[in-house]
Amino acid sequence: MNTRFTFDETLLTLARAFARKGFELFAVGGHVRNTLLSLPISDTDITSAMRPDEVKTLCAEMGLSTVDKGIKFGMVEIHTGGNSYEHTTFRADKYAEGGAHRPQAIAFADTVEEDAFRRDFTVNALYCGVLTGNITDPTGGLEDIKDRVIKSTSPDPKAILSDDGLRLLRLCRFAAELGFDIEAGTYAAAKQCAPLLADISGERVRDELNKILLSDKKYGIPADESVLRGLRLIDELRLVDVIIPELVPCRGMRQSPKFHKYPVLEHIIVTASMAEDEGLENDKTALLNVRLACLLHDVAKPVVFAEQGNMHGHDERGEIISREILRRLKYDNQTIDIVTWLVRQHMFDIDGNAKEPTLKKRFCVWGEEKVRLLAAVRRADFRGSVGERIAVKSADRWIRVLKEMQAQGAPFSEDELACTGADIMEWLNEPPSKKIGKIKHAMLLHCACRPQDNTKEKLNKLVNDMKNME
Repeated sequence: MNTRFTFDETLLTLARAFARKGFELFAVGGHVRNTLLSLPISDTDITSAMRPDEVKTLCAEMGLSTVDKGIKFGMVEIHTGGNSYEHTTFRADKYAEGGAHRPQAIAFADTVEEDAFRRDFTVNALYCGVLTGNITDPTGGLEDIKDRVIKSTSPDPKAILSDDGLRLLRLCRFAAELGFDIEAGTYAAAKQCAPLLADISGERVRDELNKILLSDKKYGIPADESVLRGLRLIDELRLVDVIIPELVPCRGMRQSPKFHKYPVLEHIIVTASMAEDEGLENDKTALLNVRLACLLHDVAKPVVFAEQGNMHGHDERGEIISREILRRLKYDNQTIDIVTWLVRQHMFDIDGNAKEPTLKKRFCVWGEEKVRLLAAVRRADFRGSVGERIAVKSADRWIRVLKEMQAQGAPFSEDELACTGADIMEWLNEPPSKKIGKIKHAMLLHCACRPQDNTKEKLNKLVNDMKNME
């Protein structure tokens, strides 16, 4: 590979300072890998044999600030003007039994070769001298990049994967983001090590799952390749059995061939990969919420079927189960609320026969954002049922109705009405009560369908028709 490596002047200045002290500074990992693949570089990790205290002293001499980001593991964050670099001293790691994330003990090392074999995958164990541009490849990563394969740095993949259970999800994530296959020995070892994920915190599992669900956004590989690959690997390697065991009964569960091409779990996976930005204005948070909802939307089908012999009501039960899953994975309350709401509502207007006034009243109560999110879930669900990017009439109709409401100035909250609660009390000559609130809400639903009536004069007349409301 005749790739030219370039580094910014601040890093070159730092590398020269290291060299004056007798140390060669290397870029390592993603910077090197992505340069070789002509992919964007988000950050630059650096490494050398210089010990952390020496790094801090050198930086102080240069007038650079440092942060002890993980000092006991040899990590020092160096700030050089507008840039920051995470320097990690060459080291060897020792892990405890199980799949705990952090090393139990470390030993600083003096060579690239000693450092390389503690890293996870060969494509991440490539070193480029900052001053020379020369690549050092102790584990065979160059060949694996050429072959587009993810492979353990150790001849015994189980040793690497069992050191840190999170590497199992990272394996799936890199395969999804890069479009790489997993080397056979590494794949087999990952399947054996799946139970070790139980030792990893919900927060770390959540973060990797999010990256897999948004893997198409990393380097531009379409979701029906990247997200699909990542989620299928999570299933094939039986990682889902550990992180979302509620989905296990969905595996192989048959559905009516009239509506579904796939068993439940495969349908779920395909559905999540079919969810796209359409109507979401490239909002990654919105897209993540949609894909999480797709991942969980049918989670209750086995439970409901076991109880009653059909799947009716799986949306309602799914809301409860999804909330438990998302709490366990330490999602924030806002995410939990919107994702479980989407799960609960994903069967709304399933036949596309709801009357427009019904849609308008629902949309008025739900709000514009929720309608767009639910439309995205509906499109993905239908497409995930047939395995094709078909037009979904109900979702298209929802968006058409929503746009009409917006164009006509329909209110989407009581605050957008042309009257207040105080106005209603004055018109009826009544004190505050629940009745006033009910009348105001009824006015909102009326104006959702007839936005031209949202004037103070017309609402004043309308209130007389509602004054007997209890």
